[in-house]
Amino acid sequence: MRFWLTLVTVGILALVVACTSQDEPLLPSSTDTVAIAEKITGSNDQSFLWDITAASWDDDGRRAAELFAWVPRDALSTDRTTATRAGAAAHAIASFLADEREKVADTPANPALWQAFAQSLVPYLGAMVADESGVAGFEPLDDPESQMRRTVSLFAAMTKEADAHRTFSTAVSQRADTYEAAFARAAVAEPLLADRGPTKEELLQAARLRSLLATGTHLADPTSDKPTSTRAQTQLAYQVVSLTARPDDPHINEEFFRDGRLLPPSEIAAEDWSIYDSQLTVYLAPWPRINGAIREFGSAYDVIARGQ
Repeated sequence: MRFWLTLVTVGILALVVACTSQDEPLLPSSTDTVAIAEKITGSNDQSFLWDITAASWDDDGRRAAELFAWVPRDALSTDRTTATRAGAAAHAIASFLADEREKVADTPANPALWQAFAQSLVPYLGAMVADESGVAGFEPLDDPESQMRRTVSLFAAMTKEADAHRTFSTAVSQRADTYEAAFARAAVAEPLLADRGPTKEELLQAARLRSLLATGTHLADPTSDKPTSTRAQTQLAYQVVSLTARPDDPHINEEFFRDGRLLPPSEIAAEDWSIYDSQLTVYLAPWPRINGAIREFGSAYDVIARGQ
C-alpha cells in the first residue's frame, strides 16, 4: 500500500512540476529580431503571444518584454524592410489584444510585458486611424470611417495594467494634440479650407483617437463616464480660438482670460462651461467652415462612441 501511495505522490509531483515549467514558455534569443518577428507574425502568432501573456513570470515579464524592445526602435527605421518587419509585429500584437481582450484581462499582471506592448504600439497610433506617415507594415484594424470595434477592443485591453495604460493613453493624447494643433494653425491661416483636404483629414484622425481612448476606457469599465464628443469639441474650438482671441474681444468674457491668454477648458469652472463653450462658437461664427469642421469632428467621434 505504501508503495502505491509513493507512486501516486511521485506522479502528482511530476504533474505539478510539468505544469510549473509550462508557466514560463521557452523564449527565442532576444537578439534575433528576425526569429522573434517570425514567432510573433507566423501562423501560430496568437498562440505564442498568448503563451507569454498568460504565463506567471517571476520577473514581472521582463525577459518576455525584452523580445519586443526592437519593435519601437525599428518602427522608425529608414530601411523599408526593417520598418515593415516592426510594423507587422506591432500589428500582430494589436490584433491579438483586440481579439482576446476578455481573456487577457484575466491573465497575470506582468507589468513589464504590458509596458513592452504599449511601447510597441505607440509608434503606430497614427496608422490605426489611417495616418501612414513615418511607419510601414501596420494596416488599420478597422475601416477608419466605421465604428472601429476591433480598435476599441484594443484600447480597452490596454487598460489592464496601470503604468502601461498611462504610457499608451499619454501617447494617444499627445498624437491627438498634434493633429488638432495642426488643424488649428491651418484653419486660422486658410479658413475657407478648414473643412476639406489634408486639414480635415488630420482633424478626423484626432477625433477618432480621442474617441477610441474614451470609448475603450468605458468598454473596460462600464461604470466610468460614457464618452461624448462635447468636451472634445470644446477643446478643439479652444485650440483654434486661442490663436487669435484677445482679452478685449467683445464675444468672450474677460474672466476667461488670464495674463493675456485665453484659458483652456481644463481651467474653466463647471458652472461656467456652457457660457464658455457658447462664446467660443460665437467667436468662430464669421468662419462657418471652421465651425462646420468642428461639427464633423464631433460626428466622427460619436460614430465610434455610440457604435459599441
